[in-house]
Amino acid sequence: MLKCPYCYEHLDEHTNRCHHCNQFIIDDLLDVPYPSIDKKPCIFCGEKILQEAHICKFCHKWLDELNQTINNIDWDSF
Repeated sequence: MLKCPYCYEHLDEHTNRCHHCNQFIIDDLLDVPYPSIDKKPCIFCGEKILQEAHICKFCHKWLDELNQTINNIDWDSF
């Protein structure tokens, strides 16, 4: 099962652009033997997206940078 490396949605074929998140595919497509079912709300628009997604397929905002920033916060200093 081919998946977009950004929104993790299922793709039917090799393509240059994901029809879910509209991102140009510059990284390798993911070849995963199972469909994703776990979802989370997008922190920007609130729509349900796949848990692994790095980009929201609805509002097209990147979630990586925010997640990385949150993970780098020294929570003990608060």
